[in-house]
Amino acid sequence: MTTTLPAPEPTMAAVITAYRTYLSGVLDTISSQALTLKASIGNNDLDAARTQWLATQLSWQRVGAAYGSFGKLGEAINGLPAGLPKGAADPAFTGLHRIEYGLFHGQGPAELVAITAALHDNVTSLHAELPTLDIAGMDMAIRSHEILEDSLRDNLSGHNDQGSGMALALTFADLDGTRVVLALMRTVVDGLHPGYTATVSATLDRLGTALNATKLDGTWPVWDTLPLPDRQTVTGAIGASLEALAYIPALFSTDDD
Repeated sequence: MTTTLPAPEPTMAAVITAYRTYLSGVLDTISSQALTLKASIGNNDLDAARTQWLATQLSWQRVGAAYGSFGKLGEAINGLPAGLPKGAADPAFTGLHRIEYGLFHGQGPAELVAITAALHDNVTSLHAELPTLDIAGMDMAIRSHEILEDSLRDNLSGHNDQGSGMALALTFADLDGTRVVLALMRTVVDGLHPGYTATVSATLDRLGTALNATKLDGTWPVWDTLPLPDRQTVTGAIGASLEALAYIPALFSTDDD
């Protein structure tokens, strides 16, 4: 994925405009992926569907900064069963993680075709709402830190896992999303603290190296199967990245435009 995006003009309004353009492209990708996924599930080609589900989920992880602005559509696309009366069997559990649950718990077309069709419809609706989506400047700054913070809390803890075991893959996609936000904010951040995005990028590079080093023959392993020293290397690299990223929201603490 390309993360060396051109930095917009040094205003948060320009950053948000550039981010909307990026987000539009990601949602287009997810929409197309959802249709492919639906076709594979409908044809009962569940091996292909599991691969396609992961690709679609990773695209969603790369959405990055705006996830807190998506409201009910965001929940429908990427919600979890925690707190629902019937858990994973609750009709309110929909979207990508519901498809993950089904594909990795023996379900097939009868259970999943309609859910995948609804996923596509919800992504289409979200794309239509994009021009009016409320994204504040301070939200962008905060999300630059929160994306990886949430990844550590939810992915590597197993909280988000619905059967795939792909916490490392999702964390790497969250790293991509963080890089995108940092690239778009580069001019603004460096205007407040010259050269700081290069410092942050170095910590993100180390995290990327630590994550890639866990792969086995090019395949992401299940997080819990990694030896403890390897897990400690990854969590240490995330911690260093979060420490560097935490300074970015502080730069904007008195500038909410």
